[in-house]
Amino acid sequence: CSLGGDGVQYTLRLLKIVKRRGIAMQEKKDDARLAESLRVTWIGFFVNLVMSLLKLFAGIFGRSAAMVSDAIHSMSDLASDIVVLIGVRLGARPVDGSHDYGHGKFETLTAVIVGLMVLGAGAGIAFSGTAAILRAVKGLAPEAPGWIALAAALFSIVGKEILYQYTVRVGKRLVSQTLIANAWHHRSDAFSSVGTLAGIGGALVLGGRWTILDPVAALIVSFFILRVGCKILKTGIQELLDASLPDAVEEEMDMIIRGVKGVRDLHKLRTRAIGASYAIDVHVLVNGAQSVTSGHAIASRVEQALRKRFGAGTFVSIHIEPET
Repeated sequence: CSLGGDGVQYTLRLLKIVKRRGIAMQEKKDDARLAESLRVTWIGFFVNLVMSLLKLFAGIFGRSAAMVSDAIHSMSDLASDIVVLIGVRLGARPVDGSHDYGHGKFETLTAVIVGLMVLGAGAGIAFSGTAAILRAVKGLAPEAPGWIALAAALFSIVGKEILYQYTVRVGKRLVSQTLIANAWHHRSDAFSSVGTLAGIGGALVLGGRWTILDPVAALIVSFFILRVGCKILKTGIQELLDASLPDAVEEEMDMIIRGVKGVRDLHKLRTRAIGASYAIDVHVLVNGAQSVTSGHAIASRVEQALRKRFGAGTFVSIHIEPET
């Protein structure tokens, strides 16, 4: 070893100190992450509560089937916020004896549940819209909606888009699939209101048989909502099934490992996501003439390099092999 025995021991002690400090910093980051996740979700909950009551009132008194469907969709947002609050709290729990890789999968499971709720909301709106259209075809055209329904739709679009932008920005910064999924649930509500606005506006302006535009708008919007639900569900299920991280992320990991002093080559790089954290398994080839202590020092440097880039909570497993 070019460092000598004392140098290697010093390096190992230094790495242990850095590791302990990293764990302490990670705990602080986890606490801050939980607090911010809960804050944005509570804000969403109260916004959805106000929106739901407003749209239900406007839908009933404004005689708009599309607005009532829109209100039901907003109510599903309330339920998803509650699910997210539970999932974020469970996912933030630290590693324990029964969960060696932490509880990050709870966040993923929560995202799947939210995806199912989005699909359910979309299916419900599609069903009610189709039923109203069929009644109109039989001569039972829906009653023209009132202006209050139009105003509620416009207010909902603006409010829910602001809520989406805020939630998705926080979700991306915290690398939380649960928050991102919930943000898309907010946007699906905005999409619903866009269709509702078009349908109600068309029914109000054209009148007569064109009142059918109200349920037609609800049906069209339901397909956008179903598409969003499928996207959320697909991402969550892939993570639950331990799908590998994207190629671009794995390529970056490969470059980082190869850049560590003492690494000759690597193979069998395996990756997966555990909530907001990554799990990395890799075989690293080193000079076979080195001591076990030197090989361990190289592995520690690789581990620190990966955690520096992908977070102190990254799970890293390194198998050292002699270069042949």
